[in-house]
Amino acid sequence: MIGLQSRLFVRIMARNREVFLLKIITLAIAFASSILITLFALNEFGYDRFHENPNAVFRVVQKNVEKQHTGNRLSVKIPPVVFGQLNKAYKDSLVISRVKIMNQVTVRSGRKTFPDQKVHAADPAIGRIFSFDVIHGNMKDFNNSNEVMAMLSEQAARRYAGTPLAIGKQIKLYTSADTVEVKVAAVFKDFPKNSHEDFDVFIAFNNTAITALDFDPEERGVYGRALISNPEHYKNYLNGIASEPEMVYSLQPLPQLYFGPRILGEDARHGDSYSVIILICITSLILFLALTSFVNLTTITLPHRSKELAVKKLAGTSQANLLFTFLRESFTLVGISFLTGLLIIAVSRSFIESTLNFPVLPLILQVNIKLILIVAILFIILVISPVFMTRRFVQATPSRLLGTDTITFPGLKRLITFLQLGISTFLIIASVVVHRQINYSLVKEPGHNHDQIVYLSAPSGIAREDIMALRSNWTKDNPNILDVMAVSQLPNLICSKEIGYLLQVDPGFREFFDLKMKEGNWFGPNAGDSVIVVNKSAKDRMEKNQANVIGVVEDVSGLFNQPEKPVKIKLAWDYYYSWLCVRVLEVDIRNTIIQLSRQFSVQGVPTRVNYLNKNFKSWIDYQDRLNMLSEALAMISGLLSCCAIYGLSVSLVRDKLKQIAVHKLLGARTLDITYLLVTDFVKQMAIALAVFGPLSYILLNELLRTFVFSTKFSWLDPLYPVAYCAFIIVAICGFQALSLNRTDFASALKD
Repeated sequence: MIGLQSRLFVRIMARNREVFLLKIITLAIAFASSILITLFALNEFGYDRFHENPNAVFRVVQKNVEKQHTGNRLSVKIPPVVFGQLNKAYKDSLVISRVKIMNQVTVRSGRKTFPDQKVHAADPAIGRIFSFDVIHGNMKDFNNSNEVMAMLSEQAARRYAGTPLAIGKQIKLYTSADTVEVKVAAVFKDFPKNSHEDFDVFIAFNNTAITALDFDPEERGVYGRALISNPEHYKNYLNGIASEPEMVYSLQPLPQLYFGPRILGEDARHGDSYSVIILICITSLILFLALTSFVNLTTITLPHRSKELAVKKLAGTSQANLLFTFLRESFTLVGISFLTGLLIIAVSRSFIESTLNFPVLPLILQVNIKLILIVAILFIILVISPVFMTRRFVQATPSRLLGTDTITFPGLKRLITFLQLGISTFLIIASVVVHRQINYSLVKEPGHNHDQIVYLSAPSGIAREDIMALRSNWTKDNPNILDVMAVSQLPNLICSKEIGYLLQVDPGFREFFDLKMKEGNWFGPNAGDSVIVVNKSAKDRMEKNQANVIGVVEDVSGLFNQPEKPVKIKLAWDYYYSWLCVRVLEVDIRNTIIQLSRQFSVQGVPTRVNYLNKNFKSWIDYQDRLNMLSEALAMISGLLSCCAIYGLSVSLVRDKLKQIAVHKLLGARTLDITYLLVTDFVKQMAIALAVFGPLSYILLNELLRTFVFSTKFSWLDPLYPVAYCAFIIVAICGFQALSLNRTDFASALKD
């Protein structure tokens, strides 16, 4: 019996190929989109949640509330006195650790050298704060006061030692000065990719070792874990003991780091929950489009199965068995669509992974209860949704099913047409507006309009007077450009060594980077070529030969968590300028970059502009990936709306077949039939626009109001979806009218 039912279903599918193909295509696209966005959202909202009780883990953040302060007010560089007092006051209820980020460290293991590595110096308490899965060695050995110990991730152990069994392995760390030898105490399993920072190499926090690597041990962050009380309790204590009234302290829970604000002194990754939620909403509407299209296409095939159902009823088949047959058919269709959706993801895996920068197939193959539950719920909804339409047929008598007056769903079809046209229009309008807003600004908190430094090659022959002219005129031409400065070397890539590292700058260097003088003075208006300003490291190494030194300035390398190089700073002659550094506001930064690139174009070729802060560049790339994904989803919604309009046109043609047959037999042309079909769609489109047009305007305007720096909703925005839907309607109705030329209208009138 099951075999007979299966053969019958295959024949039904063969007779309605275009309808069932549309069902599979729309559902497969919906499954692929929903699985992909679900994986992406679970990955994004799962950052740092792999640690045990992650909400009890926190990072101490310092905020400068002084009114005159400019730039980012937040910092993770916590003074030693704050760490000491907090550790002393809550020794029994709190575990805290100093954490020092050290970039550009060279690691030497055996005969192999690994330059530009990141190392974290931390107290042994870090093992009780983060959740380490030790695969070789013992965490207790990290707490060894006799020598500097290290902990490596499995990945780092394979890189440096060739094997994760690296206990006792000696590795050497060095920058530009002394070498620090450390011994591997433990190897831990790699943290998942959705960790806010790459933690691969830990060394025991040791002031002597950190200083030997040319880093300042007093500039460090603080992580902690609350054992008893809520972390908020400790925040009040910190602010009570703060000696500087302009500094306010807060404890940032670990799961909030990824979606939290960018902070000075960190190397953390950052995401945007707002954009992820928008992607989830778009995907939900795509699913709704697919669901309504699936229901509509089911109503097309049901009237043609009236005789089949009547015969089954006369043969004694119960209503429950008939419903179960439809349920099995629906399950088969949804199952085929689900597998097709997975195939789409597998085929486009490389493109998806390069765009979203997260592993797709490994996450699918993982046993993720949340993903399984979401897909299962979606699967069940899609399976049962068209079965509700079959109840009218199942409950009808055989005479009703065999009668000439077939059962149709005119009200439901009008509602589906209205919803599909309206939602398609809304999705395209929202995609245009959201894309424009994300490119402009995502700032939602007042006072968070930070600035960034970008750099480009200095134009040939540019003089000091030209720099001064740029500095004074750019603010007038573009308010998003704050300052400009010229240097011989980029401060984060100082490499040429000439009795110390020589950096030649224009007079605005110190003010541009907001560097404080530790001793002496900066270059005056009449400073000669022979005088220099140095940092502390250079002063210490110059010993007594300091005749030409007029001042000691703060080290600029600390801004980038890099080792302090012994830098000598001189005022540059014009021909020593290699780079222009420009400080720009983050608002509308992409357009500002384009303006700079065009302004300094060489022979008509735009100059490349780069970000000095690599973390911000990663943030921009992340936003661009989300923009690309939202555009892809908008294109998918456009494709699904096209499929939906095609399904609606098929339904419309079948409902109006007798009317069309009469027109054809009276001599109507293809153009006349097209006009007849288009007219019916235009009525529904007008109703959809009348409802969804104002709704789109209200919702998107309210969305834009949540941003401090927002774009405006333009009345031109609705023209794109209206033009697209109108084109698709005319094209598909024309195609349907042409296909009717092969129809036997005499038979249609007899039926």
